[in-house]
Amino acid sequence: MADELTAMGEKTSHTAIAKWESFEGLDASRLPKRSAISAIAKLFNVRPSWLLEDMYANGVQKRTTRTAQLADIELLTKEEFDVVIAVKDQFLKTRRKETANGTRQE
Repeated sequence: MADELTAMGEKTSHTAIAKWESFEGLDASRLPKRSAISAIAKLFNVRPSWLLEDMYANGVQKRTTRTAQLADIELLTKEEFDVVIAVKDQFLKTRRKETANGTRQE
């Protein structure tokens, strides 16, 4: 798989894959980067969230309509993801200001 991921532009070593496969608990240092998760998902033609479901099998995350709509967010490039986060942050910043000023309308 390391060769296939490298051919897709995601430089990956066999050692890195072994590290990912030995993932236990919530040790984030053992997880692949977002770009690697996206590449693996593309390689196997699955959603990135499908690859991560085992980590949340204990019901830690509740799936809502909103989270379902974001299930494939890992397929975005870093730049696209950064834009989504910037827009979200701006909406929340505006909401906090409106709430503090008493001008927030529901």
